[in-house]
Amino acid sequence: MRLMRFTGRTRWGAASAGLLAAFLLMLGGTASAGIADTKHNLGSGPGPAGRNQAGDTAEICVFCHTPHGGDTAAPVPLWNKRLGVAGAPAGGGTYITYDTLQTPSLDGTVAPVGSISMACLSCHDGTQAMDNVINAPGSGGVVADGGGADGRTWTWTGPTANAAGRLASGAALLGTDLSNDHPIGIQYCGGGLAGTGTTVSGTCADTDFVQPLTQVINGNQIFWVETGGTGKQRTDLPLYQRAAGGLGPLVECASCHDPHVSTGQAGPTGTGRTAGETFLRISNASSAVCTACHVK
Repeated sequence: MRLMRFTGRTRWGAASAGLLAAFLLMLGGTASAGIADTKHNLGSGPGPAGRNQAGDTAEICVFCHTPHGGDTAAPVPLWNKRLGVAGAPAGGGTYITYDTLQTPSLDGTVAPVGSISMACLSCHDGTQAMDNVINAPGSGGVVADGGGADGRTWTWTGPTANAAGRLASGAALLGTDLSNDHPIGIQYCGGGLAGTGTTVSGTCADTDFVQPLTQVINGNQIFWVETGGTGKQRTDLPLYQRAAGGLGPLVECASCHDPHVSTGQAGPTGTGRTAGETFLRISNASSAVCTACHVK
């Protein structure tokens, strides 16, 4: 799909927000996600209690997305934040990854932190302000680096944000030491997989994993772990490939988490699975997220 380009100053307004919603809907999302009712609503307007809020704008989508002038290097559509380079946080420093533990059960190659996980970490590693936005609300607010590590220096309130607008505490603050978090950028099932059409080629190197499914969508071979229903759905667990490296499908942050899932949103058919405060693609009742991939 090709977005129309408008002349003049880039502007984020009600019409632009509507255009973004329509664009995301065409990408396979839904306009009824209810993100305003989640903790990802960082704007000053109405929303759930106990969330972090910037007092300078009531907009919601702007903290992550823009319909114009986004980061073209980002793996996420219309991304509106500065990203780090592979293996390094946007606000400086380095990541410590899960493979540094040298656990013998880790049998897949781990790539440097990057891809779609870097987009999540642009807030959740706490190294730069959450108000780092490339295209700020209003006219004439485009800054290529989003304001750098200090962002737009907006005024923040909330239980886990500090005065500089960084995540400073709480479970959502992953930090730069990722060794105590589920590995990301890791080959699914130990590697050994490729795909053509709707056929997964190869066999999981580690048989303690569920074999994924695959399909060509928009000319790209995509992989996912089925959680219910027929065909690729939003509630399935996507696996990601990188342009370089040849590692095959990888597990990233967004394999388990959907940042647009609202509290109580319906999951796949059967068993009453719903997503909640942790933005999981399906509920983890009976450890359903874990056992979707791990044969235990």
